[in-house]
Amino acid sequence: MNVGVDSTFPPFAFLLKDKVSGFDVDIADEIARRLGRQLKINQISWNEIFDKINDPGIDIIISGVTNDKDKEKLADFSDPYYTLEFILLSLKTSDIKKREDLINKKAGGLKSEINNLNADILSGYSMSKYDDVNSLIKALKSGEVQGILISIPIGAKILSEDPDTYIFLQKIKSNIKYSIVLKKDSELKDKINQILKELKDDGTYSKIYDNWFKI
Repeated sequence: MNVGVDSTFPPFAFLLKDKVSGFDVDIADEIARRLGRQLKINQISWNEIFDKINDPGIDIIISGVTNDKDKEKLADFSDPYYTLEFILLSLKTSDIKKREDLINKKAGGLKSEINNLNADILSGYSMSKYDDVNSLIKALKSGEVQGILISIPIGAKILSEDPDTYIFLQKIKSNIKYSIVLKKDSELKDKINQILKELKDDGTYSKIYDNWFKI
């Protein structure tokens, strides 16, 4: 099975010793195996997904794509295979020890993420938005904000690289869901949806998830 991925999107897909690895790759590999096919990864750019899905050399694309109603004329989408989760972090040296401690205090997040979150997740915080992770971390360390709300893929990396500096407060599910992109009217859609259900029912999905996102 020929699968398109953007390999600049860790931990979903990235180059590890010249091999494309990551959460999306492991999900795709399991789908291919259960279809009785061998996985072949095609590296593509995220911005060209809806052009590449029509390439005869690509069967599906799995690369952090939300089910965009406007794009349903161009491609089909599987059932969601991942719901983007966020975590609240603070500094171990601060007085913030649990989520409730941040209520009515200043918290920070990335513009690219916060703009897509449902309002109830953000309620109770005075949110400041930052252009990049470095600016966000700088704001936390300087006291400009007392906590940060960050997606798990980024937050897990921050925690793993400097566990003595940050404290994990809480995990929060968002309304952002990723789906697999398929050719319009693809016969694979129902088969892949069934496999995604099986992966969750038999525990395989949880094992893959924990390998990449466990806090």
